Parts: sequence; structure tokens; C-alpha cells
Amino acid sequence: MTRPLLYVLSAALVCASTGYALAADSASSATSQQQVRAHVEAQRDQLSGAAQLGTSAQAGASTLLDTPVDTDDAPSQAQRP
Repeated sequence: MTRPLLYVLSAALVCASTGYALAADSASSATSQQQVRAHVEAQRDQLSGAAQLGTSAQAGASTLLDTPVDTDDAPSQAQRP
């Protein structure tokens, strides 16, 4: 009776410890994956020349669309009761 119970408990402990190890490893691997991704993106930007480009000012139609509308000279609206 005690021998089968010992086998079951030892198997449960092994499974539990493996689960904790996998959970701890996944948290650290997520951080390392983010670091690797940032490093790869920085290398890609450097190799492609994108790191040397600055943010340019908008020109053309998009600049005109992004400016606020000046309504100082608009006629006054009549108030309705």
C-alpha cells in the first residue's frame, strides 16, 4: 500500500518541479527574446542605413492636412432658442 503511494507522490513531485522550472525559464526567455529582438532591429537599421536617417519634416499635402483650421474670420453663428 505504501509503496504505490510512494511512486505516485514521487511522480507528482517530479512533475511539479518540472512545471516550476519551465515557468521560470519562460519568464526569462521572454526577456531575452525582447533583448535579442531589439538587438536584431538595431543591427538591421544600422546595416540598411535607417539609423542614419533623421525624422524629416512633413512636406506636401500631408502638411496642409495636419495644420489646424483657422476660424477667426468665420461669420458668427445665430443663436437659436
